[in-house]
Amino acid sequence: MANVKITDLTAASTPLAGTELFETVQGGTSKKVAASDIGNSADALPYASLSGRAYLSAYSNTDQTGSVSVATPVKIENTGFNAGITIANNGSGNPTRITFAAAGTYMVAPSLQFANSDSSAHTANIWFRKNGTDIANSNTVISVPKIADGGNTFFQIVLYEQVTAGQYIEIMWLPTNVATTIEYIAAGAIAPAAPSVILSSERIA
Repeated sequence: MANVKITDLTAASTPLAGTELFETVQGGTSKKVAASDIGNSADALPYASLSGRAYLSAYSNTDQTGSVSVATPVKIENTGFNAGITIANNGSGNPTRITFAAAGTYMVAPSLQFANSDSSAHTANIWFRKNGTDIANSNTVISVPKIADGGNTFFQIVLYEQVTAGQYIEIMWLPTNVATTIEYIAAGAIAPAAPSVILSSERIA
């Protein structure tokens, strides 16, 4: 066809199907490349588009009690908004499994509000499991102050983990004393409620 300015071409239908061809230059030679392959180039975004990015904002507004002898998965009952990441029930019917629809690298960032009703400080372990198996080197030990020292603290961490489609991650915890709980704090006269768990997660690659 005759040479035509880009501005004179008919506008393409969007979103693109991925089969459209574009010109590129490799080694000084013009070559063709499909739109679907442009997203797989070395410096491209690692997902189809920003609008298709996976994310999750979730929380729990219930008190949670753990065991001193068996690891307990953290429950996350409420989803604020999400796409591509969901909370699924475990075998006991509790909403503990952060589940990923697509393979990729994800950020998982929980914040847990701890309380201690005892007259002594106690510690708690918090770590992650993927598909029921502990993730190596993911444990953190925190100290929850005694009630005379306020009896409250919070735990926050950011985990980066690679998963395949359909895999899930759980937040596990193990207190050294049952007086240590994950606590929901109701709204006050000025401050809003403090969820027992706040969870953010998104796909980063």
